[in-house]
Amino acid sequence: MVTGTTPRTLERDVPPDAEIIGFDDELITWQKPTGFARDPNAHPEWAAAIWSGARAALLTQRRRDDNTYAGALHTPPGTVAAFRTDALYLTQPHDWPHHHQPGDYLLRGHLTGPVTAPTTEEELLTLRDAGRAALTAEREA
Repeated sequence: MVTGTTPRTLERDVPPDAEIIGFDDELITWQKPTGFARDPNAHPEWAAAIWSGARAALLTQRRRDDNTYAGALHTPPGTVAAFRTDALYLTQPHDWPHHHQPGDYLLRGHLTGPVTAPTTEEELLTLRDAGRAALTAEREA
């Protein structure tokens, strides 16, 4: 829906397919449907397939080059602290291969567990930042 106003003195400028939803001494308020213009080249199912594939890869993925498996289902119980759209937050490091390919897990931080599972985004970001700082300190030592 599109909503607009037209000065009362220009009442003839209200679009012919508009519904008047209010008026006062100075303005006429109207709304009209805009319809739906679908992009014929859009393929929302492609984005959905990519998103769902990425989410499923957080649980398990087979790395064919190395014949190994990676993901949350391949970690010891109690080591998954959180999930995010494209990240696993784990309390133990893993030696999953990284070939600089899309979908490879990249170690960005490290905290030793156990840690309390975050219940808010703020707590998750605090854990993430602490893990990144710990990994940086570990690499510099």
